[in-house]
Amino acid sequence: MRRRDGLAAVAAAAASLLGGRVAAQSPAPPSPQGTPGPFVPPVDGAARARRAAGKLESLGQERYRIGAIVVDKRAGSFTVPGRVHKKNVPLEYLATSPGGMKEYETLFELDAVGSEFNLACILIGLEADPNLPWRELRIARKVSGPRVTIDVAWGEGDQRQRLPAALALLNPEAGVAPEGVEWVYIGSPSSAAVGRFAADDTGTLIGFVSDANSIIEAAAPIGIGAYGSVRGSPRLPAVGTPIELVVAAARPAK
Repeated sequence: MRRRDGLAAVAAAAASLLGGRVAAQSPAPPSPQGTPGPFVPPVDGAARARRAAGKLESLGQERYRIGAIVVDKRAGSFTVPGRVHKKNVPLEYLATSPGGMKEYETLFELDAVGSEFNLACILIGLEADPNLPWRELRIARKVSGPRVTIDVAWGEGDQRQRLPAALALLNPEAGVAPEGVEWVYIGSPSSAAVGRFAADDTGTLIGFVSDANSIIEAAAPIGIGAYGSVRGSPRLPAVGTPIELVVAAARPAK
């Protein structure tokens, strides 16, 4: 099954649960010829590792599985397994799919393709800002969209540890306060220009440099103009260590 067919199948399976919102957020038809679009790697490049999206399965009590992702719709969160991928190298992404075009500068590699990850976001109630101009993301000072919280957890039993993603990402030299990092759902808006879900091709899931192919981004870019300043926290375990990433819709402040 082709990636686009896989996305369509997953979207169709979820439509009854979401009242058609999946279809509403599916990629738009291709833009007119000559309109610039985001870079999409050739099939023999990073996209060779892409796979079709897994089927949506009900686990009962408003819990669902999409591939390796487990969604708790009632809690407004989902969990994705993966591993520590890169440390002590210049980073621009918090998480990518295996074989993603930016895997050389991502902190975590997650066992999910873009359409699975995006459907999980939709299932917990996230809706992309329809007015977000993807062409301006690289120059935007702040990206708009619904806020999410992201945590990373690893270990078992008494050795279990959990950190907010910003603490896991930032080393002391980054010069950014972790509590000031805000994550927002943008839904890979560049997909509307290429006529298919861009995050499936690029593998970019969560970034912090305002990449329109990402599904979640830091609201304000991190490390722009200081490439190499973000390299991951020394508190993280060794490269290759299994982790779980926990994404939740942020609750409104009271």
